[in-house]
Formats: sequence, structure tokens, C-alpha cells
Amino acid sequence: MDDLGKLLLFKHVIDAGGFSHAAARRGLSHSTVSKHIKSLERELGVLLLHRTSRSMSLTEAGSVVLDHSRRVDASIAELHERLDELRGEVVGELRVNSLVHVGKHLVQPAIARYLREFPQSRVQLVLDDGPLHFSRDGYDVAVRIGLHAEGSLTASKLVDNEVCIVAAPSLLEQIEMLEHPSRLGELPTVGYQSPPFDITTWAYIEEGNLRTVQVNPACRVNDGNALLDLVLAGLGVGYVSRFAARRYIQRGDLVRLFPNVELPPFEPVYMIQAATEHPSLKLHVFKQHLTDVAIGLKKD
Repeated sequence: MDDLGKLLLFKHVIDAGGFSHAAARRGLSHSTVSKHIKSLERELGVLLLHRTSRSMSLTEAGSVVLDHSRRVDASIAELHERLDELRGEVVGELRVNSLVHVGKHLVQPAIARYLREFPQSRVQLVLDDGPLHFSRDGYDVAVRIGLHAEGSLTASKLVDNEVCIVAAPSLLEQIEMLEHPSRLGELPTVGYQSPPFDITTWAYIEEGNLRTVQVNPACRVNDGNALLDLVLAGLGVGYVSRFAARRYIQRGDLVRLFPNVELPPFEPVYMIQAATEHPSLKLHVFKQHLTDVAIGLKKD
């Protein structure tokens, strides 16, 4: 086995959690794996592992070598992907990050289309409403609300984030229909609350002026999908993203209140990626699926 093979074998030993597991995965004997790792230690002139009959741990030098071996392995995988792309093949894993409620209505449908077209590909979707650590966590693309891209990233708008006020028909049967949004505070509502956001002041535009009404939600939630579920259940009126409520309105599960009243939008939904002149073919194709789904969300 050459030096590169031994370096990658060392990584596989650590990732597998031991010599026996690595040997089984590679189709080698335990003694062969051990011999190659000892040979690597001799060639590098350092001890890579502290080994006993029951445990194994990295030395300081071993940690350095492991870091380099991971980068070599990733580089080889990238090389294979690039060569596959030259042959017009979409392969490899795509790491995607999205806000939770945006993921349900925009990203997950795009992933379904992508994998149906390229079943040999893989996608890892991380749904997370916390801060985006794009480079640290190794994402290929992220879908977020608001333009908050780091200097090494680029962002393009996927869809405007229009707002609508909605309620379930079951709730409307129980309450008196209001003639003006200024009276929304009189109705049961469901609100969004996730520090630092507490959306209990709902805005609307009247005669060119921004107006607000204070509501007192019977229930506050920190997830847009849960908020929509509670509104669908008839627990209160919701002030929600129109793209999320769209299909429920079309099916009659939700009714728009004050459809002729202008509501200021939330921040748009953006697609974020690394700033590069040559994005991978898999990313290019997936972005097109995202864009197609976003276009569908714009249609009433």
C-alpha cells in the first residue's frame, strides 16, 4: 500500500472507531491494517495512536495527521465529483440548510424534485432557526429570510415574503366578522415568538400610512409551521407568510381576512451560497429546482 493509501486508511481507522471495524469495512485483516498504520508511523517518524488492549486514542501528532488525511480524502472526493461532472453526471452529497418553516414549503419540495431526477445523488437537509454558520458547517446552499450573508458568500432572492391575515372557517363561524383591521385585537389570535422576535404588533397600510394594531395571542409559538397548524385548527387568527398559507387558502382550509388591505411584507427569502465562479453541477441543478418551486409559490 502506498503512502496515500496508508494515510486514508488511518482516517478510516479513526472514523470506524477501531482497527477491527476499519478492517471489516475495507475487506482487510486486522493484522494487515495494524501493519500499515505502524508503517505509516515509521515513515512519518511519529506515534499516531496510544493503544492498549481495550482503548485507542490519538496523540497530538495523530490529530494533526488526521486533519490532513480528512482534507486529502475530501479533495479526492471532490476530484471524482468534478470528473463525473465533466461527463455530465450529477453525483455526490449536497448539504442544505434552511429555516424550519421555509424548509417545509420551499426546500423540501425542491429536494424531492432533485432526488427524483437524480436518484444517485444524496442530500443532507439541516432545518435550523438559529444563526447560520455556513462555512464552518460545510453547507453548499442555505435558504434564509433576510439578506445576512457573510463576506465570502453571495445571496440571491428566491421569493418575496408577502404577508396575509388568515383564519380557519371553523373560527369564522364562531366570531363576528370585523370590518376593519384596527379591531383585530378583539379577536383570538396565534402569535410568533422567538427571541428577539415577538410579533404581537401587526402592521397594515391605510391611505399610504403605516398603521399597527396590538394583538394578545392566546398562544405564542416559535415555529411558523406550528403557528399555521394552530390557525388551521381554528384556535386563532394568524399573521403569516403568504407562501406558507397559499395552498391552504386555495383548498378552502383557510380564509384571507381583509384581502384588499395592503400589508407590509416580511423580509424576502434568499438563497445563499459560497462566492465562486464555478459552482458544482449538483448545486447548479438544485438551485434550478429551488427557483422552480419558488416561481410556483408566486402563483395564486
